[in-house]
Amino acid sequence: MRHALFAAAAAMVPTRLARLFPGEERIIGSVVFVAVLFLVSGPLLILISTSLNPTGAASILPSGLDISNYVRAFSPPDTLYLLGNTAIYTLGSVFIALLIGSSLAWLTERTDFRLQVAVRLMIFAWMAVPPFVSALGWIQLLNPGNGAINVLLRTVFDLQASPLSVYSLPAMILITGLSMTPTTFIMISGVFSNMDHRLESAAHVHGGARLATFRRITLPLLAPGLLAVAIFQSMTVIQTFDIPFAIGLTARVPVMSTRIYALATAVEGKPEYGLASAYGVVLLVIAIILIGLYLRFTRIGERFRVVTGKGFRPVRQKLGAAQIPATVLVVAYFVVMLLPLAILLWSSLLPYYQTPSIGALSHLTLQSYRNTIAQPMIIRALGNTIILVLSVATIAMALSVVVSWMAVRSRGTLGKAVTALTFAPIAIPQIVFAFAILLLYLYSPLYGTLLVIIIAHVTIFMAFGTRMVSSAMLQLHQELENAATVSGASWLVSMRRVVLPLIFPQLLNGWLWIATHSARDLTVPILLMTSGNVVLASALWTIWEYPDIPGASALAVMMVVGLMLLVVPLQIWSARYSNRSAGN
Repeated sequence: MRHALFAAAAAMVPTRLARLFPGEERIIGSVVFVAVLFLVSGPLLILISTSLNPTGAASILPSGLDISNYVRAFSPPDTLYLLGNTAIYTLGSVFIALLIGSSLAWLTERTDFRLQVAVRLMIFAWMAVPPFVSALGWIQLLNPGNGAINVLLRTVFDLQASPLSVYSLPAMILITGLSMTPTTFIMISGVFSNMDHRLESAAHVHGGARLATFRRITLPLLAPGLLAVAIFQSMTVIQTFDIPFAIGLTARVPVMSTRIYALATAVEGKPEYGLASAYGVVLLVIAIILIGLYLRFTRIGERFRVVTGKGFRPVRQKLGAAQIPATVLVVAYFVVMLLPLAILLWSSLLPYYQTPSIGALSHLTLQSYRNTIAQPMIIRALGNTIILVLSVATIAMALSVVVSWMAVRSRGTLGKAVTALTFAPIAIPQIVFAFAILLLYLYSPLYGTLLVIIIAHVTIFMAFGTRMVSSAMLQLHQELENAATVSGASWLVSMRRVVLPLIFPQLLNGWLWIATHSARDLTVPILLMTSGNVVLASALWTIWEYPDIPGASALAVMMVVGLMLLVVPLQIWSARYSNRSAGN
């Protein structure tokens, strides 16, 4: 009965598609449309339905409907505290990410900074480090009892108590802001690189001071782009789960994402699915509002475009004497970013956790790596992770190709509808979507299997793949496919022999991005985890909680190295392939 609604929708699709696409295109289009409809609509329907179910049971067609779960959600005295923590956590993290990301973007895009290439390489390499791994490193650095930095400060300044603590809201904000900086840098770099310097030069010629020029010329030009990035990153932080889960639960600093997890996976008592669904819907509404603001500011940004024709030439400012302090600050930032990985590497080489010291060097060993690899759970998790990554990236990109083709080649409502469905998960916080998947498959044979995680990841990451492939397909004229069709090629043959080779670099980059993010994601695996579908991310948390700090550190280091070996060579090969294609 739960899936009866989708069967009725599926029956109406082929007739509509037949008017748009003939032959095998219609069959493939029908299957993909129904699949996307089910993947996106199913979890949302059961989430909303469960939030309105007075019994709190997971049901897509509840026996009664009321708002008692929403009343309960906002009745507890700590509701304002929860919302306040979420707001402060979001605003603080976004501020830090914008401050550092904008500074790095300005140095690399608008000045003659000497470490431009090194900055870009470090930023893109850091994308392979899971936020959860970074959080574990910071716990070992700033733990009040034996954190390496606290021990060092107590020793140097002869302090009785630790001056810093990782288990606090400010620490969560700082760590999240640092982890978001690479993405912020990538999003903001284009804003800086495309700003025409002639407007600022004209202000200087007319006697404008630097501060006045920045306030009246530079800042208004950057404002739409910066606000759009800030809103997008705010939406990202609101749904962030990894760092609040690793630090916030111990610190007793709840935010919306960890509250949903705690209600859905109650250790003591019965899970509160109805209440968790109500919080999920509230978080979904907040995310939709932020998406609306983001789209509005990106549209407003059209009025601030200044790159036109051949007259635009980017000019870099000379730093002069500021080159040295800028280098010092950038190096200091990357040292801070590498500290969590350094302490994890150190811990992984010791039989038990010790703070860095000369005396501990004699205890260095690889035994933690041998012990970790020998665990049956890790072997099973590694196999599941390989299957997960390959399946999710391949299926998501395959769906993205068909959806993008329908969106680009169809001028009717169907192409718009399937595109809207594909992009819908962008507005759904990941913890909310993972919880909705849990509700949808809770009483089905699929619950507890790896397939459930694959379904969740495909739905979540398909939006990125579709966006990347659509932008590439827009550059291909339809006459290429028409020529193949006139020559007797079927639709599948023309896609395989004509379209896919032309967009192969975008396909590879999309596949790589999805594979990396599927491997590093903790939210979905931890919420859907059972003994049969454990992956490396959830296994890492299990070992950390055991607790086995050297073993968890060893697994974290191996995850980072593995992702680096996947990302860096494929990126280099993709860049060389693109250059060869451009040369031909």
